[in-house]
Parts: sequence; C-alpha cells; structure tokens
Amino acid sequence: MSICRNLARLAAGLTLLAGSLADAKPAEFSSRVAYPPLVAKLKASGGSPDRIIHVKHPADLARLESGKRYKFVVDAHGQMAIAPLPADATSNEYVHPILAGGGPVQTAGGIVVDHAAGKITHVVVDQDSKSYCPTSDSLAEAVHALTAAGVAESSIRREDHPPQCAPPK
Repeated sequence: MSICRNLARLAAGLTLLAGSLADAKPAEFSSRVAYPPLVAKLKASGGSPDRIIHVKHPADLARLESGKRYKFVVDAHGQMAIAPLPADATSNEYVHPILAGGGPVQTAGGIVVDHAAGKITHVVVDQDSKSYCPTSDSLAEAVHALTAAGVAESSIRREDHPPQCAPPK
C-alpha cells in the first residue's frame, strides 16, 4: 500500500511540475544598446517604424524577397516583427532594438524565407543579434510565433549563429 501512495504522490508532483512548466514565461532579453540614438539614425536614413512587418499570416512573409536574410525579433508578447529591408541593404537602420521598440524580446536574429507562387516553402531562423544576445534555445519562440501565424512547423529550421554580443550599456 505504501508503494501505491508513493506512486500517487509522485504522479501528483509530476502533474504540478508539468503545469508549472506549461505556464512558465519565456526568457526575455534586454537591449544592450541605447534606443534613442537608433531612432534618430532610422529617421535620418528616411526609415520609419511604420514600415516594420508584423507577422500575423504567411502572406506577411511573402512580402520578403525570397532567399534574402532579414532581421527579426519576437517581442515580449510573442509577436514577430521583421525589418522591411534585407539585412545587407545599404543604409538599413532597422536594427533589432528598432524592431522591438526598444523593449525586451523573447528572441532576435535573422530570418530567411523561401517562397514560390505566394506560398512559403522554407524558413530559416538564427539568433545572431548583437544588441540582444539571445540563446539558441530562444529560437523556439520564433518557431512558435511563425506557427501561430500559420507557417507549417515542418518548413521551419533553426540554425545556431551565436552573436558577438555588444557590451552592456
């Protein structure tokens, strides 16, 4: 009888632990770079926060040039925001803190979307953000944001690109 009670207690404990893990809030990363000077640089370059792509549907990703790498963040609320210009575009001041409005993020990095005829065929995300310095594990939040927007999880791949982090501000 004692073994049965112990097993019941163990099962109850595991149920509580599973519930706690399910309710756990994802880690957040704060910007290591001052935000106001970045806003000034964006405005001076002719950019505007209004041009940032907020991903809600796969069609939002189809706006990106296929095969090009863009900067993205998943903000503290789990919403993905992507720069409107490829990462290598000249005078591109859409850096990670701009995409997050200066706030904390669940993850940040680069995204490459391959699409044909308006359909997403392949998505690759990485965590290369010098401003936020996220972990590779945080990319699970990017996958979650993409699948919540309707992208098939089977078409998403994570790549580990550890950033060379900026010194804390």
